[in-house]
Amino acid sequence: MGDVARSIDEVIKHGFADLLKAHGFKKSGRNWHRADGENWLIVNVQASSSNSGENGKFVVNLGVYAAAVAALAGEVAILGKPKEYNATIRERLGSLAYGEDHWWAIESDSSLDLISADLVEKMLSVGLPWLDTHRDISHLAAALQNSPSLLSVSAAWLIGDKDEASRRLREAIERRPAAKERFSAWAISNGVAI
Repeated sequence: MGDVARSIDEVIKHGFADLLKAHGFKKSGRNWHRADGENWLIVNVQASSSNSGENGKFVVNLGVYAAAVAALAGEVAILGKPKEYNATIRERLGSLAYGEDHWWAIESDSSLDLISADLVEKMLSVGLPWLDTHRDISHLAAALQNSPSLLSVSAAWLIGDKDEASRRLREAIERRPAAKERFSAWAISNGVAI
């Protein structure tokens, strides 16, 4: 393990892991999961592939996996804990906190305590509230509104908004013509007129 990898692990140990544990998350490597019925809340710390020596950066990925939405969208059921990239909806902590993709930088003279304190503060102020909000399928459906995907269509369908699901399906076909066959098959199997 390189110097920057050890530093990232130290940042995690200085409060971030304890915060997530206190909120019911279980740690595995640099991943944390919390079951929510059949759904999952996911937090992942991702190191940059360009990290070298003492210098590098990392990002915190957040995700909510909604099993019913994934199933209706035709995704293969995930046994056990889903990876962050399997989440129904995903966001980066830095984007929520800073309004743009933000990676926390670690350099040889960085204060790991200050980085950790910032991470904990951002997770408390925006990360955990974002995860909590998107546990509700109506919020998840609203957040996916502009996503041309079967996840978006399925979320609208599951909250009972059939007209919105049909609109999203038509828009998805228009924006992603290469996937028209898949979208059309979903519409037929679910009795949706497009």
